[in-house]
Amino acid sequence: MLILGLVLIVVAAALIAIGLFTTGNGDLEDPTATLLGLPVGATTIFVIGLVAGVLLLFGLSLTKWGGKHQMKYMKEKRQMRSIVKTLQDAEPKSEPKSDEPKSEPKSDEA
Repeated sequence: MLILGLVLIVVAAALIAIGLFTTGNGDLEDPTATLLGLPVGATTIFVIGLVAGVLLLFGLSLTKWGGKHQMKYMKEKRQMRSIVKTLQDAEPKSEPKSDEPKSEPKSDEA
């Protein structure tokens, strides 16, 4: 999720840059601008800005959530490693001796 959030932020930044670098024709009666050689109106530029803002906010929230999720995972992993190390240190190195005598296998005497 962290990477997806960063990708959305980059896409939003690209859309904002595209919106900023549209060129107007300077005519107040015909307020069309050109975007990559195509004529666009004010509504199109507004929609580009709106989409860029939504993508930016969604990307930031995904990045924040992904970072929290990753930190939680790393913390749990660290705790599990310490628990495993504690359990490995607590285990006896040799097999325990039992007080019960081992029984001999019975032989068939007939």
